[in-house]
Amino acid sequence: MVQKLFPMRVLVSLALAFGVMAGVVVAGAVLREDDGERAVTDTTQTTLPPTTTTTTLAPTTTTTNPLVLRQEPAVDLPAVPFTGWGSGASDPRIQLYEQRMLQLHFDPGAVDGVIDQATVYALHAVEKLAGLPRDGRLGPNEGVFLETFQYPTPLHPTAEPNRTEIDVTKQVITLYENYQVRLITTTSTASGEEFCYNTPKRAPTQRICEVATTPSGRFAFYFFYDGWQDGDLGELYNPYYFFKGRAIHGYDEVPTEPASHGCSRIPMHIATYFHTLVHEGDAVYVDGGSNGEQIISTTPI
Repeated sequence: MVQKLFPMRVLVSLALAFGVMAGVVVAGAVLREDDGERAVTDTTQTTLPPTTTTTTLAPTTTTTNPLVLRQEPAVDLPAVPFTGWGSGASDPRIQLYEQRMLQLHFDPGAVDGVIDQATVYALHAVEKLAGLPRDGRLGPNEGVFLETFQYPTPLHPTAEPNRTEIDVTKQVITLYENYQVRLITTTSTASGEEFCYNTPKRAPTQRICEVATTPSGRFAFYFFYDGWQDGDLGELYNPYYFFKGRAIHGYDEVPTEPASHGCSRIPMHIATYFHTLVHEGDAVYVDGGSNGEQIISTTPI
């Protein structure tokens, strides 16, 4: 592929990106909340969708052919230097790649030509889908992948038109609206490690030991907590719960590998609006996770 610096058809194609908004989901419940310490994080987002209530019912959606996933056309983007661009890099060419990621619903944060933490998280999602090293750098391979990007086949293509798919194997969340991709974000699900915790906020107080799992299956969003929720295992930001103590929620650190107690962590800049893109009762599909919960022991204290 011959790449040219700022070709005219790139600018035309990518001008569409300014009309795209990224979005996400977050979930909440009062059973067993996930993950650790509250963090002070800059959640500034220049492409936030309008705030909506979380108690509204999902709108009725229609489509002429729900099995057809609309794909964005390929584009020509400026050549990426052999060494690539890492966190903190600033270059006018980076802005065109940010526009392309926004167009493809990866949400890189501010489209400003700077690779900040939000851009790194968007690149993590790109790298996970491309099967590239998860280093958060915009390199030549990431560049070519974004130029010709095609949405992968949904895990549940004939399921509900509005649904969230958590791919535990790839550590990626894809949100569908009216059968089309609304958002793709990196995530970090359960680590698979054993852990124990007390439940002082519930009666009777217990000490529970279990394996960190994100169970596979079809679930549904049922409770959203607005803001920071203080749970048994620490604080969660804007959690939207879909199965017992498992939620999609914001967290200050979203590793590229599984690291949570069972929830699905998402970047903070996405967690600020994720809950506005979904509704109570919307389907959540988890694929590649565990076979249910794995409780080791429950002891009264």
